[in-house]
Amino acid sequence: MTNLERHGTKILIPVFAAIAALFLFGCSEAAEPSSTPTPTPEPEVISMDVVDLNGQEFETVPSPTPTPEPTPTPVPFEIYAPTVKMTYEELVGSLDDMDMKAKELLKDGFPDPKTYYIIVDKQWQLVLVYLRIDDGTKFGKPDLEHPVRYMICSTGNPDKEYGNETTSGTWQIGVPKERFYQFINLEAAQYLTLIHSRTYFHSILYGTKYQLDTLVQESYDKLGTKASHACIRLTVPDARWLWYNIGYGTTCEIRDGDITDSVTGAIRSQLILPPSIKNIHLKAGTATWTDNWTIEGVEHVLPFKYQSPPLPDGYNADGSTIAPEVTPSPSTEPVVSDPLVTDGSDTVGG
Repeated sequence: MTNLERHGTKILIPVFAAIAALFLFGCSEAAEPSSTPTPTPEPEVISMDVVDLNGQEFETVPSPTPTPEPTPTPVPFEIYAPTVKMTYEELVGSLDDMDMKAKELLKDGFPDPKTYYIIVDKQWQLVLVYLRIDDGTKFGKPDLEHPVRYMICSTGNPDKEYGNETTSGTWQIGVPKERFYQFINLEAAQYLTLIHSRTYFHSILYGTKYQLDTLVQESYDKLGTKASHACIRLTVPDARWLWYNIGYGTTCEIRDGDITDSVTGAIRSQLILPPSIKNIHLKAGTATWTDNWTIEGVEHVLPFKYQSPPLPDGYNADGSTIAPEVTPSPSTEPVVSDPLVTDGSDTVGG
């Protein structure tokens, strides 16, 4: 070993000794705790039920049921045909105004003539009133989705004495209206409304004007069949509704009708009136009003006009026969011409 090596070894020995002393001193210091250690808390054990989902079947959650559209409530038939719920007395009787004049009762006028469209069906013996669609034509057309009133009727019977078939066609209601009217050489009726020429809507018949006890029961019993002289016979409430609600200029279509028309036939099958009562005593104003409209509620747009009903040719305004003209003849005896004989269009009477 050289002197340098010996000298280096002498130097390193004290250095290692010093490092070892420091290490021992540091270790002894760390071993002494400076304070009491904080105990570690015991973990809290939470008990949980374990559900075994293996093998279980789960129901499919159904989709919410959609809310159905509300079904429209059918309109009761009696709303359109209120006469089916009325008594016989109401159907053939009278209000206590039967001796009043049309110009007094109708002075406020009528609804607009374009409000309603009337159909008279001769096959099914019905009067059908609808709201009118104004399509720009003279007569318009019926709004079949909006019926207003259904009425049983009697049209003309050509096999009846003085009877004639009611003429089919389309007209506008005329001006003349009468509250109670005595037809010339025939019976009387309430609530006349002129359709055209000498064809009217009016009530069932009475032997004498203003005398309800002279009711012609047959005219009620035959409603629903061809039984009139040419006019359109109705129950009193139906004739009254037309009298107040239908103004001049309103469209009225009289059609032959079709036996295969199941819609109109279904209406007719439901329009059943109570049977007549023999020898019923009728007094004006005693029958209860059960109809579904009021006179006060009628709309007034069209002003009232008065015009007397047309008379058959050959008659004066008072109902007397016009004296025929006497034509001199070459013979010494004068010849008197026959009174004018008229066809069905000139017939006045129910």
